[in-house]
Amino acid sequence: MDSHDFNNTRNDNELSVIVERLKSSDEKNLDDPDCTINEVEVSSGDFLLKYPRGAYTSARTVKRKSVMDLQSHIDRMVHSLRLMKFISEEVVPTEKCQDDKENNSFEAEESSQVTRELISYRKSDTFKLMIIPLLRKGLSRYCEIKEQNNKGECEDEIKITILVCYSFKEKRPILVAHFINLHSLKISSCKVEVYGEPRKSAEAKDSQWVRDRKSLESSMQPGFNEIILSDSCTHNIYEGLSSNFFAVLYNPDKKEPLVVTAPLQYVLEGTILKIVKIVCERDKIDFQFWFPNANDAEQWKGAFITSTSRLVLPIELIKFRDGRPFAKLPSHNDTIDHIKNEVEKEIFHRAYRILR
Repeated sequence: MDSHDFNNTRNDNELSVIVERLKSSDEKNLDDPDCTINEVEVSSGDFLLKYPRGAYTSARTVKRKSVMDLQSHIDRMVHSLRLMKFISEEVVPTEKCQDDKENNSFEAEESSQVTRELISYRKSDTFKLMIIPLLRKGLSRYCEIKEQNNKGECEDEIKITILVCYSFKEKRPILVAHFINLHSLKISSCKVEVYGEPRKSAEAKDSQWVRDRKSLESSMQPGFNEIILSDSCTHNIYEGLSSNFFAVLYNPDKKEPLVVTAPLQYVLEGTILKIVKIVCERDKIDFQFWFPNANDAEQWKGAFITSTSRLVLPIELIKFRDGRPFAKLPSHNDTIDHIKNEVEKEIFHRAYRILR
């Protein structure tokens, strides 16, 4: 879909700001690009669905003036864009379009024109120069509006979703960012459901996944926070729809905890996963990229999910839709508590200042 008209978007009574870089910016100084700024009521998920398929990332602010681990988000965007091919649906046979988009196995090649136009988006240094002015404009406008509406300083953190796609209708790349309130979770632990097969192409953060996962999201029962994907044959656990999954085991040989998560070639490496790994290595907590297996859930000492909005969220209950009994996990685990506290500290050390 090449239309991004927000006039018909469902009203969630949630203010958001969208900043889109205009094509005329190509001839201008990167520090002050031509942009459109729209104030709309649209969720981050619906925002992504209004644009063509592309590479995206979701970031969070730190004290509303900085972005947590901005360089990791830039590197992930660039990596995803290098993996993805942008091909007009007129080139790809209609009946194969959906499957090929999902596994990125197009028979056709990306046109040389599209490749040329995306060069600056597929390099970290030039992409950083393009995205920072958009972040500055978006955060400034969003905070300004929130302060006017609340008659005081904007206090909540902000969720930022960045998308790069290619519009064959407009014959240009699109760089756009969405800004909305990041609701802090009122829960200290969560319930998850294990259901659904792993993604075919998890390494690229492709907005097609936002479309593909909607049926799974809609099937989630009330009171549950996430759906966890697993292999129905091996029962290996991969990742959540919008999170990374970790299990805490006990190593009887070393008599110490062991934190495991799926190997990176099979899942998308979230920015919080990277910080969890750093914390574990720094604090001498054994950490391995091994598949947690659902058959072992009763022996786990704990489990948790991570994402931009959740940070580290312990799991209290796992429901399996294959009929096996629920797995109730310990309500407290020292290893998870330590990781959670250290990640919350670390986000301040990894803040990149956008607003002065």
